[in-house]
Amino acid sequence: GLSFKQFYAECAANSLATNQSHSSLGPNLRPGRIASARRTFERLITYGETVVDYGCGTLRLGALFINYLEPGRYIGLDIDQRILAAGRGQLANDLVETKRPTLEVISKESLAQVAARKPRWVCSKGVLQHVPPEELDEYFAGLSPLIHAGATGLLFSHIGPESRRMSLKTWAHDFDQLHATARDHGMQLGKLKWRGSFMELRATSGARG
Repeated sequence: GLSFKQFYAECAANSLATNQSHSSLGPNLRPGRIASARRTFERLITYGETVVDYGCGTLRLGALFINYLEPGRYIGLDIDQRILAAGRGQLANDLVETKRPTLEVISKESLAQVAARKPRWVCSKGVLQHVPPEELDEYFAGLSPLIHAGATGLLFSHIGPESRRMSLKTWAHDFDQLHATARDHGMQLGKLKWRGSFMELRATSGARG
């Protein structure tokens, strides 16, 4: 009876509780995952300003942003408080006190508060591949307030000729479906470039219709 988002959150929380090896969450990451996050970070730091990490997980990428950005400039959003707590627990207390990151569960209220801060960039890496086609509308609805507040979104997705399930919790998406769903929420979605097996996408505010 759960949505896939709820199912994914429960799986993630169970993995964190048992300290299982994971490809993107928690302290027991599989080999090479930190290096992968650093490569992404080194590309994205050129954007600077206030950054929203949409689907921040346990801060594999977020910890690098927090350390680099000016105090109060990092905003991490995710679907479950347990995931955020695990990420916060990996940060040194003095880093949290100095950099003052914002970590919030995605909700209508938290999105409105973040949008009011007028972020410049939204990064959503490692998220779309865990969003099934039937929940894409919810994903883009969440991004919409941030993009319409003036942010530019940098999204990463497996892209294929049609939407297909690649594993229990992973999908490749048809770009036309992503584009149409983003457009339903007043956003323009464009292709940038391939990054390994992922396509980097840019989301900006655009007219409906």
